[in-house]
Amino acid sequence: MAATVVVKQSVGAGPSDTTITNCRFNTDDTVNPGTTNPLVKPSAGTNRSFWKTVYLNADTTPSGTINNCKIYSDGTISWTGVTVYLGSATAYTQATGTAGTSGDDSAVATAAITDFTSGAPKSLTGSIDNPSTGKITDYVVMQTDLTTSAVAGALAAETITFQYDET
Repeated sequence: MAATVVVKQSVGAGPSDTTITNCRFNTDDTVNPGTTNPLVKPSAGTNRSFWKTVYLNADTTPSGTINNCKIYSDGTISWTGVTVYLGSATAYTQATGTAGTSGDDSAVATAAITDFTSGAPKSLTGSIDNPSTGKITDYVVMQTDLTTSAVAGALAAETITFQYDET
């Protein structure tokens, strides 16, 4: 039987891990922030979100193995003045910055997510075998940079896809 695979977001010093179905960029280290601490358009230079740290998790065991994990976008982000960066890491590092203003620059999320498409996805390290459950992949770290040309207000949702093989 196929495993139940979910995306978990890690926050805080612990970290605390929560299953998510969407990820909202903001300026603090929280899950599902709603409109609390929204991204702030800079008057000059660049402001950033706090980085978001997520990973694939098997809530139930696979029938065999889950491996060959990848992540990608459709190659475009429709948010004017905003760039989404992504990277992966074996260890968790809590997001930092000035809550309500700007996140610190992530040393991990350094490649534009639009560089990764279904034809050229980013490979993620990790796998899990029956009868195990739990964390499958390395941490995926994502962060947005906002320039002065960013458009104020709520922006349309964008899709990021995880892909994996289960045998």
